Amino acid sequence: MRFRWTASRQLKRISLLCLAAIVLPLIVLAYLFTPFVSEVRLPRTDLRLAVWMGVTWSMDDHEPGEIRDLANELLARNVDDAYIYVSYLDADDRFNLTYGQAKAFVSQIKQQAPGLRLLAWIGVPVSIKRADGTTSPNRLASARVRERIALFSRFVVEELGFDGLHLNAEMIAEGDPAYLQSLDLIRKSLPPGAFLSVTAHPLRPVKPVTALPYPALDHHWSQDYLKQVAQRSNQIVLMAYDSGLLFPRDYLDWVAYQTAASQEALQDVDAELLVGLPTSEEWTPSHQTQAETIRIALNGLRAGISDRLDGIGVYPYWETDAEEWRLIDSSLGR
Repeated sequence: MRFRWTASRQLKRISLLCLAAIVLPLIVLAYLFTPFVSEVRLPRTDLRLAVWMGVTWSMDDHEPGEIRDLANELLARNVDDAYIYVSYLDADDRFNLTYGQAKAFVSQIKQQAPGLRLLAWIGVPVSIKRADGTTSPNRLASARVRERIALFSRFVVEELGFDGLHLNAEMIAEGDPAYLQSLDLIRKSLPPGAFLSVTAHPLRPVKPVTALPYPALDHHWSQDYLKQVAQRSNQIVLMAYDSGLLFPRDYLDWVAYQTAASQEALQDVDAELLVGLPTSEEWTPSHQTQAETIRIALNGLRAGISDRLDGIGVYPYWETDAEEWRLIDSSLGR
């Protein structure tokens, strides 16, 4: 009898251990994949709203009614800043000619929405492969390239009529001095009163933030480098997406960290600080759509926000649907 009782007890213990080995991982996975996210109401209702808009507005001809409808749409959504994609620096170090209708567009939309800040969004791929097969790991190291970017920056303001520039240069390595030199030259080249906005790469976590150790990548910045970039700008937009994270809970916590750490870094800097949030529908290894949603991003933002934040950016405008706009408007108290 004693042998049977001992064997039965051992069998129960083994069964409990097996059950725990199955149930506990399921609980952890449920926590990581289904974080509690709610309808978000941010504690601030004075935040700016910026949107990244496609090249069609500067490249294609549009009827006045289309531009009027767009202006009314932006006004109805209380958009403060519109980054209009104008061009990018191609492999030959020339800006692509995709801005033939930009001047007419800017003139017309300013008549419809005079309070909207219109910034020319230009892209600068930093590492490129040229037609002759050679590669340039950082073409900002070239004074000639920096001068070309600065001259084009002045062109979009003086000739096309934009209120300023929104510079998206990728990938910028942590501490890169050539990027700082580029910003100094752009600032010097822009006409008085022109507004300089730049994107910023995510910050490198200095403490555990996610369930799995987060990789330290070259283009993840330190707080000090973020501050150096912001000191050369009027506005800096931290891109809190393309995290590569698999789990929604990790992405929420990562956005909270990025929001809090960027505010801490720029506490005594005058530049506006915005955090860019995703609505993109395209799944990529860096943007995993099961994790990077606007609902989860807004919950992360709420967890990290303080008085230092000036606004949010939505990327991309052309893929943001009605439900996502409802969440954004609700979070901003609009």
